[in-house]
Amino acid sequence: MNMTLSQILTSATGTAVDGISLLMTLLVVIAFTISWGFNRLSILRIRRNSQRIHDMSAIMKHTLNLNGDAVIKLSLAEHYATNIHGDFLPEKGMSYEESRKYVHPDDWHFYETFIRELMSGKKTAECSFRWNVSKKEGQAEWHNIHNLGVAEFANEQLRTPTNLFCTISDHTDTVAQEQEEQQLNDKYRRIFEQSIVGLAFYDKDGNLLTVNQKMREILKFQSEDDPYYFSRTIYDMPTFKELLDNRHIEELWFCTQSVILERGVNCYTELRVHPIYGDDGQLIYITFSIRDVTKERELYLQNKQNDEFIRHQVKEIQQYETELKYLMEQCDMRFWRTTFEEHTISFFKELSKPEKVLTYDTFLKYFIDKEESVARSFQAPEEHFTEPKAYLCHMRAIYHDSDDLQWNIIDSVPFYDADGHLKGCYGVIRNVTELIQKQELLKQETERANDSGRLKSVFMANMTHEIRTPLNSIVGFSDVLPMMTTPEEKQEIVKVIMSNCDMLLRLINDILAVSTLDSNGISIEDKEVDFAESFNSICQSLAQRVQNPQVEFIAENPYKTLTVRIDPDRIQQIITNFVTNAVKYTQQGHIKVGYEYRDNGLYIYCEDTGSGIPKGDQKKVFERFVKLNDYVQGTGLGLSICKAIADRYKGRIGVTSEGEGKGSTFWAEIPCERMKK
Repeated sequence: MNMTLSQILTSATGTAVDGISLLMTLLVVIAFTISWGFNRLSILRIRRNSQRIHDMSAIMKHTLNLNGDAVIKLSLAEHYATNIHGDFLPEKGMSYEESRKYVHPDDWHFYETFIRELMSGKKTAECSFRWNVSKKEGQAEWHNIHNLGVAEFANEQLRTPTNLFCTISDHTDTVAQEQEEQQLNDKYRRIFEQSIVGLAFYDKDGNLLTVNQKMREILKFQSEDDPYYFSRTIYDMPTFKELLDNRHIEELWFCTQSVILERGVNCYTELRVHPIYGDDGQLIYITFSIRDVTKERELYLQNKQNDEFIRHQVKEIQQYETELKYLMEQCDMRFWRTTFEEHTISFFKELSKPEKVLTYDTFLKYFIDKEESVARSFQAPEEHFTEPKAYLCHMRAIYHDSDDLQWNIIDSVPFYDADGHLKGCYGVIRNVTELIQKQELLKQETERANDSGRLKSVFMANMTHEIRTPLNSIVGFSDVLPMMTTPEEKQEIVKVIMSNCDMLLRLINDILAVSTLDSNGISIEDKEVDFAESFNSICQSLAQRVQNPQVEFIAENPYKTLTVRIDPDRIQQIITNFVTNAVKYTQQGHIKVGYEYRDNGLYIYCEDTGSGIPKGDQKKVFERFVKLNDYVQGTGLGLSICKAIADRYKGRIGVTSEGEGKGSTFWAEIPCERMKK
């Protein structure tokens, strides 16, 4: 078929239009598909981000719940805060002005500084303050709060925050624990510094860690910057350089004379190196202790002199016994002794065995006059031989064969058992009057020498026991200390060690004080001192010695301040000995110590509800080595030292007690000048 040009063009045009329409449709479908795909991807991304935000929110909420933290929002426009998480604020929230009464007045400036920092454009800030969490009106319960704040800005250009979001953490328990740890550390530090032994601690490589004040005093250096400071490495110290092996440290103990010319050190010391190993057998620390035993050495030398004196006295006594035997043989003299329970009387020419033993009935037959005082005394000896007596009697010869009558002088002295019960009497019978004075002199010298040796022996035995007891405890528990695993166990061991250190220090102080009394007399160094403050200080220390829960320690201080001119160490020594003595004899009730200024002096007293003191023993308690109860620990020196101090001040000292079981009150009057402010 033939077609015209127009028909051909029309046909071509229709075909082109159909093609374009198809192409447009295809493009629209493709564009829709791409748009739908991007939209789907965006929806999935939003869902993932939402889930991530939700998960993060749950994690943060869980973390806040675990830590006990709270989150609050502070609107700066409204000056009002509300809870976001937790219940730190009331349910309705709280205004900024209202929060002032919940913040501790001393910490308000911390809170204001925190707000100002965030208001000035800072994104974050933090502060700590105390917040009152009490629900009761008029009562305060302060908790330590840590506040971490974040600022929310509406316009980053102006840097003006609209809201503050604060994370609130309650650190009360943490702060309390830190304070408790600090107090415990301070207590151990004081224990370490107040030790009567110089101590130094080294690490496992022998490097110095720390030393206490006593070490500085003995070796005469002030600080670690001292140019003559002793070696910082224990292996380099001249004393131990050839003795210690750093591959394996063993216990080392010896005494030596320590001389350091640069610091003027010249004393006798007791040195000890003690390694501390862990459970795995590895070396952890090395302890080095030094103790100045110069005074002890002097005391030892003095004891040697005293022993030599005693040996000399014993020789003299032996000489006296020899002379006495000669006198008895030449002057017709005998010793006699009787025990009331046995009703027998023994006569001795020698002290070892009796020459003759008679019953009371047989002995009375030797008297010419049965009504003589001595004859009547043996008829009821428990009533008549209660005190030393001398009798002159006319009687037959007793200890040799003779019918001649003779005048005998019979001396009698009662003796008692350990409980104070009268057991019998002893004496001398002789027929030569001129020998009375000689016999009395010999007896006095013999008794004095015996008393001197006995007192010395008792004193040395007491000192040996009293010093060894705390030393054994210190050494033993020091060895046990590294084996303890818990802080509680270590604390109990340290408490025992310190208690025995305190006991040993008191014993040595008493011995040194008595040595001072015997040599140059007690020294007094008066100075101006606030006795009220000094009294409070010593009472805080003495209160620790009252361990019996049934005994209450009471300190009466009537003054806030009292400036006097005295020697505070000597007065403290009196108070310490009074209280220490009361602690020993008081099992329940109270121990009350106090003072007052009257009659131009200090009147110091210590009242207790202890065992009391019999009337007859109240004057003896201030003598040396007197102990009313041998089972109570102590040397019997404390009260005699107090009396020496009072006498040195020309004051007075005494005790008031109604008798056994009624308590006692020890007092001292110390003249001193009260200073005007």
